[in-house]
Amino acid sequence: MSDLNPYAGLQPEEVWKHFLALNRIPRPSGQEAAACAYVREVAAAAGAAAESDAAGNVVVRVPATPGREQAPLVAVQSHLDMVCEKRPDVAHDFAVDPIRPRVEGDRVYATGTTLGADNGIGAAMALALLTTPGLEHGPLELVFTVEEETGLTGAMGLEPGFVHARKLINLDSEDPREITIGCAGGSGFTLRFPVSREPAPEGWDARELTIEGLRGGHSGVQIHEPLANAIKLLVEILRRVDDAGIPFRLATVTGGNAHNAIPRDACAVLALPDQQVDAFAAVMDQAQADLRQRWLADEPGLKISVLPLPAVEPVSTAEQTTALLKLLEELPHGVLRMSETFAGKVETSSNLAMARTEADHVSIATSSRSFVAEALEQVQEQIRATAERAGAEAELREGYPAWQPDPHSSLLRVTEQAFREVNGHPAEVQVIHAGLECGVIAANLPGMEAVSFGPLIRGAHTPEEYVSIPSVETSWRLLLAVLRSVQ
Repeated sequence: MSDLNPYAGLQPEEVWKHFLALNRIPRPSGQEAAACAYVREVAAAAGAAAESDAAGNVVVRVPATPGREQAPLVAVQSHLDMVCEKRPDVAHDFAVDPIRPRVEGDRVYATGTTLGADNGIGAAMALALLTTPGLEHGPLELVFTVEEETGLTGAMGLEPGFVHARKLINLDSEDPREITIGCAGGSGFTLRFPVSREPAPEGWDARELTIEGLRGGHSGVQIHEPLANAIKLLVEILRRVDDAGIPFRLATVTGGNAHNAIPRDACAVLALPDQQVDAFAAVMDQAQADLRQRWLADEPGLKISVLPLPAVEPVSTAEQTTALLKLLEELPHGVLRMSETFAGKVETSSNLAMARTEADHVSIATSSRSFVAEALEQVQEQIRATAERAGAEAELREGYPAWQPDPHSSLLRVTEQAFREVNGHPAEVQVIHAGLECGVIAANLPGMEAVSFGPLIRGAHTPEEYVSIPSVETSWRLLLAVLRSVQ
């Protein structure tokens, strides 16, 4: 296996070739220009027309192969951006540094960062439709959207006349056993909790309390799993300090990196009386022992550390410290309700995603999802009321609609038949709690039929993300079988 190409010898060759190219292109949400340029270069070399819209999305229009000119137009859709998460000890600038993939057995990982298989593998499959000889398909629109990970922004910006197809294959699913036909809708808040600064009292010491080593995870796909939230653990420990009667003031609170990722790390800088340092250390020792025991099976990498700091930073008032902790404690996180319609699926959830101390406020991000619009509105009202009680401003970020399943669509029938041919057994037709762009696209383009499928991806939105090599080939064969069969 080549050091220059870790994917040498993997099949399908064209898919892995394009995925390697995308690995080398920095593509955080909002910075997809170079990835879009690569799509246009591939299209031009294949003799296909590529167009961009005002939102930055790219559509490549691919003629039918000979004999399939009368087949219906099909859109094959993926997103170009990726969630940018890394381990704290890894030096990586996602704005300029390439992803460093590595192959371990039948899996591909990155090196200390997210891999971007979500949704780079889907984009690579779409590009491979342009460069793989001998394929059979009708006319295609390859749709590459931007800023999916920050709220499906690119899909929302698609203009009605930009995409003409009314059959859509989305390649952003992560379980090769399934064909997805519906997803939850979502929304999020940005809270601004005001803080004022003052010098710490005389005779106080500074400490940095850090939670790290958690697994993290996708806040839609993995919200039901036993994954600890680093911000919530941080608050729990600080609540123990308060319950022990140890006065302290917060200087800064930091945690989480993306609205759709469960926070893996969090840190608080605080000040406390020097005569309470020993008592504080005892609380920390007990907290570490208790939390490690509680999370031993599910979060074996959990690490709690306390470091003395040489200087005491300006701190929040005692009242603000108490109010901020209460706010972070009361904001909902996790599964709020399981679905009565779809057995075993989460109906409604919320993710306490990020906290950042700015000059005059603490910024807090939440992300909520539900299949039921009324339930999502109830969560929004709960978060808004919680913020108002704490004296925080609450700004609702633009949400996205649920994708309502259509179990009777002709595209689903074709996809189910192709799945049986490729895999030798029926597919599981499912809905997912994570957000997919199909709902947005279908809402903007009436009459759109849609299905979603893809290879096995686990640990999306975390540095442990991997994609299964054999499942990529299986998903590619499924895509080709569907495109051959659509009539």
